[in-house]
Amino acid sequence: MTERRRLDPSFATTTDIMEAAGITRRTVTAWINAGLLPRPIKISLGSPGGVFNRFPMSALGQARFVAAKRAEGLSLEQIAELLTAQAGAAARSKVRSRDAAPKSARASRRR
Repeated sequence: MTERRRLDPSFATTTDIMEAAGITRRTVTAWINAGLLPRPIKISLGSPGGVFNRFPMSALGQARFVAAKRAEGLSLEQIAELLTAQAGAAARSKVRSRDAAPKSARASRRR
């Protein structure tokens, strides 16, 4: 196995995702195309460092979730619906927590 690149630890590589979810590079690509994983940012380290994909760290948990749901027998479409529902619930939770903050805290955030 080749030596791993030393990268910003706040991001994940395709290899990180493959290892986290126990999937192949081809599956990572398929899940990106299906909208189950975020599109990565392409990064170049120049010659001889090469070009690689950089994902947000949250993609690791998302890949594990998708792999678990696939193991349960769910289709990619069903998993996409679950991810959409989760994203909506998270957004609603953020709004509720912001609205629950005291007015003085909300006013200071606007500055």
